[in-house]
Amino acid sequence: MVSDDALVDAFVTASRALVAVAVHSVSSAPVDLTVVQFRVLVLVAEGGLSIGDLAEHLGVNQSNASRQVDRLERHGLVSRQRLDSDARVVVVGLTAEGQDVVETVMQRRRDDVRRLLGPVPPARAAALVEALEAFNQAARDLDEAPWARDPW
Repeated sequence: MVSDDALVDAFVTASRALVAVAVHSVSSAPVDLTVVQFRVLVLVAEGGLSIGDLAEHLGVNQSNASRQVDRLERHGLVSRQRLDSDARVVVVGLTAEGQDVVETVMQRRRDDVRRLLGPVPPARAAALVEALEAFNQAARDLDEAPWARDPW
């Protein structure tokens, strides 16, 4: 039986490698982006979000979310539109260039993870997938933690 501390330590160690992969993959973007700006692109890629919704997902106030969108808009990666049904609501959407950046970074991330997993013996891969699926489900179940429910 594995102790709780051993399980936590293993995931914390793995998280360091995954953060490094995330940072490395963002550096492959054809424009200069921060990890937070890339997260905004990923959130918006799933479907346009209002500035308020984006702020909630990021755990920041609306003015901080709006500044992130300003920077991405200057790069031509997102656009803003007011809703016809409520002109007070501004929805942020990806441009074609923004979609290309998301695809480029995510492909780099997949390639980096594939390289990391290369040495994992096939006999252990199924157990690893099962453990990660359980971890991902536990993260989705933490509704009170916005970082846990939002995809990267």
